[in-house]
Amino acid sequence: MQKVEKKGWPLAGNRQITDFLEKSVANGKISNTYIFLGPKDLGKTAAAVFFAESLLCQKQKPGEFSFPCGVCPSCRQMQNKGGTEEGGFETLHGDFHLIKKEKEKKNISIDQVREFIRILEMSSFLNSYKIGIIKEADDLSEQAANALLKTLEEPQAKVMVILIVSRLEKIPATIVSRSQVLRFLPVESSIIYDYLVEDLNCPRSSAKSISRLALGRPALATKFFEDKDFYQNYLEKTDAFLEFFRKDLNARFSLIEKLVGGKIEEEKTDKVLNILSIWQGLVRDFLLLSVNSGDLIQHEPLREKMENLKASLSGKRLLKLAWSLKRGKEYIRANVNPRLVLENIAINI
Repeated sequence: MQKVEKKGWPLAGNRQITDFLEKSVANGKISNTYIFLGPKDLGKTAAAVFFAESLLCQKQKPGEFSFPCGVCPSCRQMQNKGGTEEGGFETLHGDFHLIKKEKEKKNISIDQVREFIRILEMSSFLNSYKIGIIKEADDLSEQAANALLKTLEEPQAKVMVILIVSRLEKIPATIVSRSQVLRFLPVESSIIYDYLVEDLNCPRSSAKSISRLALGRPALATKFFEDKDFYQNYLEKTDAFLEFFRKDLNARFSLIEKLVGGKIEEEKTDKVLNILSIWQGLVRDFLLLSVNSGDLIQHEPLREKMENLKASLSGKRLLKLAWSLKRGKEYIRANVNPRLVLENIAINI
C-alpha cells in the first residue's frame, strides 16, 4: 500500500513534489520563485509553509534536507499561532510573510505587493532566508503582478517567493518563465482515506464517505472532518440542488436567496463558483447512477436521495444541466451578476 505521506510533511499524496523539494535543498538548487499549481484544497499552502519552515529552521545543514526541528527559535516562531494578521498580511516569523486577498476585495492590490516586496528586501532577522507566500496569486491585479515581476527579474540571494495558483493562465507568462512550476495533482481516495484514519484518527466509516466526497482534495477532506459547520454547510448546498427538482420556480428563487444572501457583492463570486462546482459533482453522480456505476459516485451520503430522483432525470436533461452549470461558471468569470446566473439555471433546470 502506498504511504499516505512522508513523515513530517503535512500533505497526503503528491510525493513527487516533496521528493523534488527535498532533493533541491540537498543539491543546493533552490529556486528564487516557485509556483505551486493545482486545484484548490490539495494542500498547496500547507506544503509551502512547511517548506518555508524547513528552510528557516536553524538546525538545517548545507547539503542536506531535514524536517523542522520544532525547538529552535525559528521553529518556535513559525509554530506560534498568535502571529499578526492585518490587511491581507500574515506574519508568523520575522523572515516569513504571507499575503492574500483582503475580504470584500476582488484582487490582491499593488499596495499589498509593494509592502510585501519592501519587507522581503529587508535584511534577514536570523541571517537566513526571507520567504514570502502569495495565496491565490491568480487574483493579483495587473498592477500588482507587474510590480512583482520587477522584483523577480532581479532576484536577491536567499529571498524566495512562492505563488499559490489554481489557474496558470491568470499568471503573466513573464512571471511563469521565471518560476519553478510544481504541479499538484488530485490524490487517490484510498490515500486520503489512509491519511484521515492514520493521521487524523478519523473513524473508518466517516473516512470512507469523506475521502470520496473530497474528490481527490486532501485539504478539503481535512476540513470536512475537523470543521462540522463547514461540512453541514456543504450538505446544505447539495440538498438545495436536490430540492430544485421538487420545487416550483418561486421556491427555487427562495433557495438561491438562502444560499447566497440578499445582496451579491464581489466576495460572493467565489461562493457562487463553489456552489456551481458542487452541483456539477452532483450531476456527474446522477449520470453515473443512470449507467449503474453507483460505486463511483462522489456523494455517497446522498445516495438514497439521489436514487429516489434518478427516474425523473433523463440523460438528455442531465447533460443539458451539466452544460448550463459549465456555462454559468464562464459567465461569472466574465463578471456577469452571480445571482442572475443562478436564477437562469433555476429557470432551466
